[in-house]
Amino acid sequence: MSVKVRGMIGLMALALAAAPLWVVAQQPAATTQPVSKAQQLIDQSSKDGRYTFLIFYRQVDDATKVMATTIKETLAGKEKLAVATYVQITDPTNQALVTKYDVSRAPLPLTVVVGPNGAMTGIFAQKVGAENINDAFVTPTMLTTMKSLQDGKLVLVTVDGSAKAAAPAALADFKTDPHFKDRIVLLSMTAADPKETKFIGQMQIDAKTPATHTVLLAPPGVLVGKFSSAASKDEIAAALAAAGKCCDDPNCKHHQQAPANRTATQDAPARR
Repeated sequence: MSVKVRGMIGLMALALAAAPLWVVAQQPAATTQPVSKAQQLIDQSSKDGRYTFLIFYRQVDDATKVMATTIKETLAGKEKLAVATYVQITDPTNQALVTKYDVSRAPLPLTVVVGPNGAMTGIFAQKVGAENINDAFVTPTMLTTMKSLQDGKLVLVTVDGSAKAAAPAALADFKTDPHFKDRIVLLSMTAADPKETKFIGQMQIDAKTPATHTVLLAPPGVLVGKFSSAASKDEIAAALAAAGKCCDDPNCKHHQQAPANRTATQDAPARR
């Protein structure tokens, strides 16, 4: 079945000004500014396997108080999972974080949720609800996927069904292809894994499926397609080229692939 790329999606159902969460620029190189208390907290949270909620603000106004209170109340009892802290944008020691998360011109207050691996899993401007906060806690594979996409990498996720099947041949081909091997991250998961229920649902894969699927995602948050385990590297690469996410080389052979020859299990969903 051919893949119709529907464009940008917000798989994690988290958005800033209705934009997909994965619309995140690559992070700039580290500066030589002093390490702020907030950055020290992020570093410690990473070691502890916790999320960090960064509440960026200019002054402690009513909106900031409401946002902080909502976060505090929602995180109550989840101290082992997450920690929250204020980040005043006019404090010189916080400038590295203000630049890193590009919040100098953002509507404030603004909360950025940073996962244990450094991935941004939530961005909430001016208002935040308990549901938003809980959605910022993502599955293990989602967390790795988001970090990889934010680092500008392609992500190919193999989802194993209940039937025992060999790994898709395309995986080995991607690993050895000079065009892809340094810019693609290969992940694997089990459809029935209860820890991955949220991700499985958002990829629209039946947790009880016996078949193996491969799902390709490209920065900033494009679901290129879902493919059968029999799909070849060239078929998947052709879908990537059709989505405009292959590369900038007009002579790339994958740009010459006919989109109609791609093999996929289902059209990519168009979701915010």
